[in-house]
Amino acid sequence: MMRIHVFLASLVALTSPAVAASTPGELVQELSQTAHDSDQKGFLAAMSASTRRAMAEAEAMGSKLTLAQKDFSTALDESFGIGLLGGAARFPIADRKAVLARFVAIDLVGVEQKSPKEARLRLKTITKNFGDQTATEEDTFTAVKENGEWKLDLSDLTHGIMRTAVQRAAAYKHVAEEVRSGAFKDRISALIALAKAQRGLRTGGAEK
Repeated sequence: MMRIHVFLASLVALTSPAVAASTPGELVQELSQTAHDSDQKGFLAAMSASTRRAMAEAEAMGSKLTLAQKDFSTALDESFGIGLLGGAARFPIADRKAVLARFVAIDLVGVEQKSPKEARLRLKTITKNFGDQTATEEDTFTAVKENGEWKLDLSDLTHGIMRTAVQRAAAYKHVAEEVRSGAFKDRISALIALAKAQRGLRTGGAEK
């Protein structure tokens, strides 16, 4: 089940602010309405300026990650011949409209006012999974007041995603170099090495 953080992070991009929410409650109403209408521009405009800037950087890093993935696949095909596993497959960019359409509802459960310009919002979201089954989750997010309007702030989350993308790109590059140097006897060995490198990222260390 995909977490709500991933849904939101998949949608954020640099765009011009257009949503005017004078309270955190109005912000959530705007998010819910724009999601229901599949209004990408309106939904993304409800994000803070720092979130939009961070995601612009993350998207650029995402492009580098895609190139690293493709180069790894090319290295495999050059060294071991064309194959299905880890081959030179396409790495499509997420369809944001499709992601947005998976929101069924976004409801405000509670507000913790941290300061006049910052609040913690407890949101309940209902999203459609594959097969049109629904999943309900609750998570807490930060909202900030910018120029008199409340915006959802996902900059910390976005920076975390970007750091992971940087590490993953480095793992792909490292293993691709090893493939080209003849370090592996076959495709499966290279894929196992990549899997270990990726597990090392999740555990915070390199796995031998």
